[in-house]
Amino acid sequence: MQPNRTSTLRQSLKLAWPISLQSILVTMLGMSDIVMVGHLGDAAVASVGLGNRIQFVVLIILSGLAAGVGVLSAQYNGAGKTGLISPVIIKSLVIGAGVLLPVVLLTFAFGDHIVGLGTTDPVIINTGETYLWVTMPSLAFIIVVMVFENALRGFSQVKLPMVLGSIAIFINIALNYWLINGGLGIDALGVLGAAWATFIARGLHALMIIYCLAKSKHEVFPTRLNSQQFYQKQQWIHLIKLVWPMMVSFGVWSIGTFVYQLIFGRIGTQELAVMSLMAPLEGLLISFFFGFASACSILVGQRLGQDAFASAWSVARGFAISAPIVTFLLALGMLSLESVVFMPYTNLQPETLSVAHNIFMLITFGTCIKVFNMTASMGILRAGGDNKHCMLIDISGMWIIGIPLTVAAAFYFNLSLYWVVLVTYSEEITKSIMFVYRMRAKHWLRNLTVQTPSTTSTGLT
Repeated sequence: MQPNRTSTLRQSLKLAWPISLQSILVTMLGMSDIVMVGHLGDAAVASVGLGNRIQFVVLIILSGLAAGVGVLSAQYNGAGKTGLISPVIIKSLVIGAGVLLPVVLLTFAFGDHIVGLGTTDPVIINTGETYLWVTMPSLAFIIVVMVFENALRGFSQVKLPMVLGSIAIFINIALNYWLINGGLGIDALGVLGAAWATFIARGLHALMIIYCLAKSKHEVFPTRLNSQQFYQKQQWIHLIKLVWPMMVSFGVWSIGTFVYQLIFGRIGTQELAVMSLMAPLEGLLISFFFGFASACSILVGQRLGQDAFASAWSVARGFAISAPIVTFLLALGMLSLESVVFMPYTNLQPETLSVAHNIFMLITFGTCIKVFNMTASMGILRAGGDNKHCMLIDISGMWIIGIPLTVAAAFYFNLSLYWVVLVTYSEEITKSIMFVYRMRAKHWLRNLTVQTPSTTSTGLT
């Protein structure tokens, strides 16, 4: 038993560290956007933070689609049915495009109203609207990247996404510095420069991953798909039944995070700026464990595809126990480096920094329960296709408990930002209780590949 556990640990670390590193770099990129416009004042920071939060809503909905690709990829890989993943990718890209197009059109038509939901400051509204006009269409590139990355992770191939993601991130940072501050014949563009840097870097990222997969003729890269394969009704139904609860669940959660941001913005511009600073810092902690949750999903999914249910449960239980413990230890490390963490933000107003320091400790330790919930949901339950229950848990915790209590704390009791943020964690506590119950019920221990529609008539083998 011990050698098996050691082998599983090695597999987990081998899968987790590239995904975690890439996720950390992506989070640091979001921080760099805010840091690099920090010298422009609270309004610039709030504009970028609010614009990113609006994009985040759409991005997370689309990541639900990509996560479904990852679940199928891992189980097909475990079942030895790797030829089925390529048609799934094409269908997923079509679904993603259909979701994104109306969102982009709405952004161009009503961008000022969308940003205005989170603030009454006209400067932030104007700047945030311009930022969204440039960055929202670039989510089309992100769809391509996420779908292929999740498909590769299902094959336990995590280093290529990490390398390409790292290159794209460093390109973005370099372009940020150039376009925000100007130089080499380009005038300083400020917040607009950060937006164009993001657009260009995302486009290059998508081109790089397509080029690498096409050149290597990878199994996940679609080379051809005849019309009979594309229009095969049962395959569409199978895919949509899997991904729609994930997209709805992710969407409900991301809209809820935006509602929290709206609450902070309505309290005041300073509060919005503080939470715009805190979001990437909290994301940095969570990103460290995103790779472990992804590794858990891959390992559990592959075992489920092999009908090795006892082994899948053993792996899942180990991840669920260890994730919050390690998060707590990392939180202690972050707290000891508090002065270093806030060093890039010295240009902000002293009052803003003072409030941010007070929130930092709360968010640092509150992340422990968020990491557990992420591991239980994304790494365990969804690996077995238990998406509808995850959706119900997300909706219940956020919209029935968390958001109503936060609204009451902010606008009925008029509590300070610290106490308002503390109340938001009522959502996470509620969800953790329900996730534990669902995990222990073990209904998620299912092999999804046996439910795959027959592909004999389509020529897919």
